[in-house]
Amino acid sequence: MTEEEKKVETGKVDDTQVDYIEAIKNLKQNTVDRSKYDELKAENKKLLDSIVNGQSVDVENQPQYRDVNVIRDELFNHEHNNLEYMKLTLELRNTLIAKGERDPFLPYGSQIAPTPEDVEKAEKAAQIYQECIDYADGDSKLFTQELQRRTNTSIFDRVTNKK
Repeated sequence: MTEEEKKVETGKVDDTQVDYIEAIKNLKQNTVDRSKYDELKAENKKLLDSIVNGQSVDVENQPQYRDVNVIRDELFNHEHNNLEYMKLTLELRNTLIAKGERDPFLPYGSQIAPTPEDVEKAEKAAQIYQECIDYADGDSKLFTQELQRRTNTSIFDRVTNKK
């Protein structure tokens, strides 16, 4: 009789199987529903399009933003763990963009102008940060772990410029 047949007969389950089941349960509890994410993304795009086209926007539905200087003071003059730091960074970015100022995730300089590719990369970075924040659900270590998992590239990839 093989090892697997013995396990089936005795009804024992490996501890690793229980760990996998628990990990799946945790993932289901801590992930954002894709439809809610897509709805929020579509709402943000609609808002951006209305601003670009000069249309009026209903102020009641607009999110309220804190003062930029208050966010900057909190971000740059206090100690933070990785999760808190990134939350404040994204809050500052979103507030600046909402007030019509430049995106701090984009390159700027006297002879540098952001390209559409730069804008796309900035949005992708912000999206990944937000997804990691949502995934972590307040746990800074989990945030850091997820961010490293999502942004980790091998040395070979960096040296050869592969993505």
